[in-house]
Parts: sequence; structure tokens; C-alpha cells
Amino acid sequence: MAVGKYDKRSLWASRDPILLPGETGIESDTKYEKIGNGKDPWSKLDYFGSPGYWAEFVDASQQTAAANTPTEVTFRNPDPTANHGVRLDSDSKLVVEYPGIYVFEFVMHLENSDSQIHDVHFWLRKNNSGSAGNVNLTTLAISVIESHGGTPGRMIAVLDHTLHLVAEDYIELIWATSNADVSIQAAPAITSPYARPAAPSAVCNVFQVSAA
Repeated sequence: MAVGKYDKRSLWASRDPILLPGETGIESDTKYEKIGNGKDPWSKLDYFGSPGYWAEFVDASQQTAAANTPTEVTFRNPDPTANHGVRLDSDSKLVVEYPGIYVFEFVMHLENSDSQIHDVHFWLRKNNSGSAGNVNLTTLAISVIESHGGTPGRMIAVLDHTLHLVAEDYIELIWATSNADVSIQAAPAITSPYARPAAPSAVCNVFQVSAA
């Protein structure tokens, strides 16, 4: 008969036991689970599934930045029920509360009120308020079309990356524009000529895809 054992993640790691075939070991602080095979120590076993930590964060206001100045994208309108194991600190820090492999997906609505095309860059920053935290190979570059016929130029930026993180790591989305006339813009709901809901300026979805 299979047996289940509970202990903290740090104690499993320090003891590194060999579980019996079918024996279950559960980390009491992360709820991650491994199943023994009778030969490999704890450190060599793969985690069984994942608890499925996730979150969605949104911002419903205009976001601006000075030209050529790296600035944090904020998510100031979070739904307190739309997260599990991932939290938002200081409006911009996306904090994972448990270790694992996480996918971060970002969508931003860009608007350019100038008569010239302007460039915008987005990238990820980890555990740091300065450039030392920039995550390599995460930059997205977009040229936002100019205003036309009295209507601002609009484009959507989409950025997603998969990251291996430990508990309490945080990720920020940074942006920089070549001209302050480019903003990350929300849109209100309308009722005419048809009804549609409001659009956020920025959305972030976070999914844990594997324990680690």
C-alpha cells in the first residue's frame, strides 16, 4: 500500500531520501508532490504535476513615460479574486509565491498622437529596480503608426516569456518610448453604434506550467 509523507521543502532537500515504489512525498509548504520509484533519491525525482498557480492583472488608466526613459508598466486595477499563488506589489512587481516554471503573457494597447511614427521597446526585469535586473533576450520592439485623419495611431503589443523562478522572485515589465506622444492607453465602454465593454491599457496573465 502506498504511503504519503509530508515535510518542508528544505527538509526534503537536506535528507534526500529514496521513496518506496508508489510512495508519495509532499512538500508541506509548497504542496508539490513526488512519487518514489524505489531507487532514485528525492533530488532526482520529477515533481508530479503542479498546483496550478495563476493570476491576471489589469490596468484601466492611461500610462505615459518621458522620452527614452525606462518606466515600469503598472497594473493598478487588479481583481483580488483573480490570482492564486501570484501577487502584485507596488503596482508593477509580479511576485510568485512558490517556485516553478511560469509563463508571463502581456498585452498593451499603444496609442500615438503625433504625426510621426515612433518606436517603443518592452522588456522584462527581475528582482531589481535598475538595469542590472534586465532579463536577456526579452526585448520587444514596435514602431507605432502615426495619427491620421484626426485619429491617433493605435497598435497592440504582445510579449510572452517562460521563466524558471524561485519563491518570492518578482518580474516587472519595462517600457521606453522614443517620444512622449506615445502612451499605453485604455478605452471606455461605448453603447453606440454598438455596445462593447471598456478596454484596459495593459493586461498580464501568469501561469505556472510546472513545479520546480
